[in-house]
Amino acid sequence: MYADKSDKWHHTMARYLGLSEHTSFLFGIIPGVCREAIGRYDHMYTKRECFNSNKTYAWSEHHANKINNGRFSNQTAYYGTAPFLWELGRVAGQGNLSKPRGSLFFLPRDDQVTIRDDEWWDVQELVDAAPRPATFLLPWRSCDIWENYDKITLGGDCKFIQMRDPITRQGILSKAFLEHEHVYIPWPGTDVYYAEFLGKTIHIYDKLEQYRTKTRGEMERENSMVIHYLKWGYDWLSPNQKTFFEWTRKWNDIEEDVRKYLTEKMLGLDVLKSPAELHEDLMNNNFLEYSQQFVLNPEYQQSYEWLKSRIQERSPRHSHHDHPHIQLL
Repeated sequence: MYADKSDKWHHTMARYLGLSEHTSFLFGIIPGVCREAIGRYDHMYTKRECFNSNKTYAWSEHHANKINNGRFSNQTAYYGTAPFLWELGRVAGQGNLSKPRGSLFFLPRDDQVTIRDDEWWDVQELVDAAPRPATFLLPWRSCDIWENYDKITLGGDCKFIQMRDPITRQGILSKAFLEHEHVYIPWPGTDVYYAEFLGKTIHIYDKLEQYRTKTRGEMERENSMVIHYLKWGYDWLSPNQKTFFEWTRKWNDIEEDVRKYLTEKMLGLDVLKSPAELHEDLMNNNFLEYSQQFVLNPEYQQSYEWLKSRIQERSPRHSHHDHPHIQLL
């Protein structure tokens, strides 16, 4: 009856809605700006097997539309705001933050079915040159850890974090984003849009061609239906995907207002709701059970107010829905 719990967003969703962290939901939650569903038909999140549910909380407009309108989809998507932003707003609203300086550095990553090439010395040069203080991030799942990360020497005035605890990991990442000026990202994924929303200086440093699909022997998990489509190696990308990701890889060359518009639609900034409003709307759309009654958490109401103000400051001046690259989504 209940959907599989998200290892990223379950606790944040429950807290924002004023529910127990042990709550079970009827819906699954999209893990991020899903590269595997950009620029091609979504064969993964349109299937019940993905979350063991026929309901999905999606927080990119194009992805929600793709799920709802997919020819073979058996899912209903609710378009909402990226859950990470609720934690970001909570941490920002608490204050007690250091002035942004130095670098937040996302090391290269592999994942369940994609792997990066063996080259590591260019990363070492970036690590050496990154403004200090620096915080380096390593994924918490073993299959996501870049196999050459241990060859990198981090140097002085830095720390290393690996967010293993699902209850605290998004708060830790929020603080790291807020307290750094530069953000280094290997591939143009979800973190680019978080950094753009916060007005950070963004460095995307890897090439698309440096990633390929793992062989069967390299995979830690059995190649299931879901895993089969969770691919973003260069050899698997469609021509539209290669065009879109190469465009976003050169992020700082994109017109600022287009970047703001794309970020708005990727993170669901245009549909931000207060905790009470979101709870009511999910209830009205049969995404919540009657027994899951709303209880206000003041920290997340404050988060909503901070986000609302920030969104007003960062809103695009124009719609760019007809931009040729955005049309590829």
